[in-house]
Amino acid sequence: MNNEHWYVLLTIRSKEEEVCKYLNENDGIYAFSPKMEFYHRVSKQIQQRALFGGYVFVVSKLSQVEVDAIFKKFPLQSVFIHELKYEEEVSALTDEEIRILNMLLDDEKVLRMSYGELVNNKIHVTQGPLKNMDDYIVKYDKHNRLATLNLSFLNQIWKVGVTLIE
Repeated sequence: MNNEHWYVLLTIRSKEEEVCKYLNENDGIYAFSPKMEFYHRVSKQIQQRALFGGYVFVVSKLSQVEVDAIFKKFPLQSVFIHELKYEEEVSALTDEEIRILNMLLDDEKVLRMSYGELVNNKIHVTQGPLKNMDDYIVKYDKHNRLATLNLSFLNQIWKVGVTLIE
């Protein structure tokens, strides 16, 4: 991953974009809050929302000390940010978690809608980022068009959009 370091920040839900905007003004830092596409029943359209509400991901070639200094200078007192770490010195993302993020998110850091069909009462994904990941789907909510994935990631359950092809 050509010497990139990944960091995870916890902030107030709905303030992710504000935190990203500030961090992206700093040279050597790319901050994003991953989004997911989902089917909105009322509008009958595919919309986007935060994949992990309250989380901001930061990718940088800067050292931990340099990045910590930028985090500490955050100007908005009303917005709480806290860096998640496994240990005192180690970023909260494992290599496996980084691989999963890179595999499922597109260049705009969006987990796009997947499409599939029901086979023996189980969802079989035929198109989209979840293709070939049927074994990770532990539950499918047909009414809301959401699949629950069994992926270990920041101690979070992944609920992602999957629409049946009719």
